[in-house]
Amino acid sequence: MLFKNSSIYVLAKIVPGLMAFAALSVYTHLLTPQEYGVYTLIFSAALFFHSAFLNWLPVGTMRFWPGGIYSERAFITTLGVIYLRLAVPITVIAALIILLLGKDYVLPVLVGLLLLVGFAALMIGQQLQSAQMLPNRYAMLTVSYSVLSLSLGAACAYFGFGPIGVVVGVACGMLIPSVIISAKSWVLFDRTYYTPELTQKLLIYGTPLAASFFMDEIANLSDRYMLAWMVDKAEAGKYAVGYDLAGNSIMMVMNAINLAAYPMIVKLLDQKGQEAALEYFNTYVILLLGISIPAVVGLSLVGPDLVYLMIGEKYQESVVLVLPWIASALFFMGLGAFYFHLPFQLGNKNLGIFKIAIFVAIINLLLNVLLIPRMGMHGAAISTLLSFMIASVLGYFYGRKVFPIPLPMTDIAKIIIATLGMGVCLWFVKDLRGWHWLVLQMTIGLGSYGLVAYLLNIGGIKQVIAARYA
Repeated sequence: MLFKNSSIYVLAKIVPGLMAFAALSVYTHLLTPQEYGVYTLIFSAALFFHSAFLNWLPVGTMRFWPGGIYSERAFITTLGVIYLRLAVPITVIAALIILLLGKDYVLPVLVGLLLLVGFAALMIGQQLQSAQMLPNRYAMLTVSYSVLSLSLGAACAYFGFGPIGVVVGVACGMLIPSVIISAKSWVLFDRTYYTPELTQKLLIYGTPLAASFFMDEIANLSDRYMLAWMVDKAEAGKYAVGYDLAGNSIMMVMNAINLAAYPMIVKLLDQKGQEAALEYFNTYVILLLGISIPAVVGLSLVGPDLVYLMIGEKYQESVVLVLPWIASALFFMGLGAFYFHLPFQLGNKNLGIFKIAIFVAIINLLLNVLLIPRMGMHGAAISTLLSFMIASVLGYFYGRKVFPIPLPMTDIAKIIIATLGMGVCLWFVKDLRGWHWLVLQMTIGLGSYGLVAYLLNIGGIKQVIAARYA
């Protein structure tokens, strides 16, 4: 079941991933680095506010979706009321930002608010489908938003509306399919079903998460703002392209596998106990690492070919410089978020995530202050990598005291061996350039890794294939 659902979620992420790659190509050809810098700063600000104020609600939905205690109508109504209440402080903060920064920032703040609404609608819509174990509807929503966001954003860029127009196009691309596909859930909204006890449960579970998300986003996004401040917006724009390129591949895959596995882990833990949940968790970890580790190595080796084929010329040199560092950093970010920090969520001890996030955010800011003036975007990438490595290590050592997650060392060693074999094969073709060479590089990478993985029987893949074709 994990392999089946993971494949659906991965497919649901492949199309958005391809659209994101296409968006990078379009925007880096139609927007200057300075304009892309403005776009990414607005986008990052909206993402920051969503993570800090709203993201705990989708996460809480994944953890507490009706299992007999609350009806779906009560859950949806409670979510809706909380969103409406949170809209008030967010609006006040936006007004204060405009008052502090002046009238020149009215339009960026307003389109940032529109994008924030788009993020909120999309994220809760996706998690509602995932929590109900409806991967097909999740896929429909995710694919629809990615295609529409690219179409509208690219059209705005092409017709000269600049970064502001691109943000509006992307926001509308999120909102339209989210409203349509999630309407079936939201028609259940009825204020008379509002449940204070559920609100309290979500707050107790979500408040530490909201605080930790706030700190995580400082570590995740501060580099862009500090580059814009210490260097210029063009430098931040170039750096963001490399970050987005890696994120649309590494994080896409890790997130898809997590979406498929986490609801089942929670269900098994609640209904069948810790032993059943850990058995499933072990399979999840092998799949997560078995795909993400070779993905990082593969992107680092053949990424330059992808950059020269897709990214605008003004960005290429900078993106190639930071890509291996950022790919590695995002792997450790995913390792923490989707593996080492899960014990805190499963054990309802989210304060542990918050403590780690505070420490890592401080370390990241200090490293940025130290490295960015000396090394520019290269320093920002190194700072991000070191910060997420620390977060993963702390998550592992403190998380296992809360909930004893498995660490399948034998299979991890096999994954590393298979990845090294793939890396050796790719090394001889990594400097070739062109679409046909990119196809060859991907074929060699997938083929060599798949062959060694089969020979080493990683995760019992021989038995899985034999059962599938028996």
